[in-house]
Amino acid sequence: MKIKLIEMNKLSLSIIAAGFAVLLGSCKKSFLDINNDPNRPTETSITPDLALAAQLNNSVARNATAYDFLQRYMGYWSASGTYSRATVEMSYNITNDFGTGIWNGIYYSVSQYKSIEKKSNELGWKFYEGISKIMQAHEMGVLVDVYGNVPYSKAFDLIGNIRPAYDNGEDVYKALIPLIDEGLALIKAADVDKNIASQDIIFKGVKADWAKFANTLKLRLLIHTSKTTTFDRAAEIAKIVAEGSGFLGDGKGAMSNPGYTEDKGNPFYRSHLFLSNGNEADNYNRANNFSLNLMKSLEDFRYKRVYRVAKALPKEFRGTDYGANPSDDVNADRTSGPGYGFATSTSSMWLLTSVEANFLVAEATARGWLTGDAQAVYKKAVKESFVFLKAIRDTIFKVNEPTKDSVVFTPEQTADIYLANPDSRIAWPATQEAQIAVIAWQKYFALNGIQANETWVDYRRLGVVQPPLSIAPERGTNPIPRRLLYPSTEYQYNKENAPSGINQFTSKIFWDK
Repeated sequence: MKIKLIEMNKLSLSIIAAGFAVLLGSCKKSFLDINNDPNRPTETSITPDLALAAQLNNSVARNATAYDFLQRYMGYWSASGTYSRATVEMSYNITNDFGTGIWNGIYYSVSQYKSIEKKSNELGWKFYEGISKIMQAHEMGVLVDVYGNVPYSKAFDLIGNIRPAYDNGEDVYKALIPLIDEGLALIKAADVDKNIASQDIIFKGVKADWAKFANTLKLRLLIHTSKTTTFDRAAEIAKIVAEGSGFLGDGKGAMSNPGYTEDKGNPFYRSHLFLSNGNEADNYNRANNFSLNLMKSLEDFRYKRVYRVAKALPKEFRGTDYGANPSDDVNADRTSGPGYGFATSTSSMWLLTSVEANFLVAEATARGWLTGDAQAVYKKAVKESFVFLKAIRDTIFKVNEPTKDSVVFTPEQTADIYLANPDSRIAWPATQEAQIAVIAWQKYFALNGIQANETWVDYRRLGVVQPPLSIAPERGTNPIPRRLLYPSTEYQYNKENAPSGINQFTSKIFWDK
């Protein structure tokens, strides 16, 4: 196996990633089988129940750190004054190797899901096969949203297509909904596969929850393409409605917990709050003044959950401006890092939250794709965010004695008070265009620190929320990038196919109209 991996260092990253699939699909007994090594994994010894949990965990853990730069680009986070400017990132003059962890990680995960699919099909394990298809669709959808055209149809045939052609991003999208449908059909037809309840670390082998997730993924693809003719939208919505399981939301998200402990904790918590020894895990990322001050001005008490108080300034929430020079006044101890509302060391990590799901349904309802009271669905989505973060207003004391006649708010009550604000970014308007805009604003607040890549999609496809540009002098007149650039290894080892002339500002994803 080591020999194969060393050789593959000369190939394109997409093929290198696909090559890792040999763990499940290519370890032949005939390979140097003078003796049988009991410690060596073989095709027969590695079954899907030994691989699924690890790959689901990889997909989920990617949300913990892979999109930190987008948290900063989207105006959620900034940098503490303890650090010098990150000139490449803050100038938006990104390189081909900027953010390559997303490319590498997704191709690795998809190659593993494909191997799980193949092995499951051979064994007749329909539940595992169905999950693998749905997760492939999730991962490839995210990859297209970041890079546009990508290798897909030929990307995982290591022998037949060592340098794969690039598929049009829209064609990849078109292939994903049928893939999700296939996966859901397999799950519905499945028996209770071996160890599925323990190895499915997201839904514990509950078919109805996978159906909700499948429908929500399809709705996300439809929402992203709201300005294109990629899909027969009415037909796809009708299929979702006819399936009958509904969507995630209302307290049900795609949340993973492989058994996080104090020693091996939730990856977001361990990356952005505290290490297992109690030390601060992240003293770089700090509240962006744009989001922090806007939430304060709107009396949006979620700011106390998405940010934490400054360590050296008890009870104070302070941010920084993205791209600013380092300054001791806004050093790591005097500014607010990511907050306690996201996670504890043992809480589940999100793949797709109930909050995002509710906002997808809200936009689809406002557009008339789904039936229902759009205003009611919108309010429910906002409330879901307050509940998810456990956000409450400060306790009000009617008299001077706090033990008497005090008012303690619940997250739902706090949301109701917030929704009564007449501000145009909160109050429900009359026209459809304005309704979609207010949904975009509230989805923006709700995904603070949680799913910045989805916020980036909304920034590009809707243009409603305009995060502040970096104030780093190196930026010049550059805008926020519309995409990432292909890794340099693609031009080294797959140059016959890698698209040329790609620009992060002008080479848009197909749905970015």
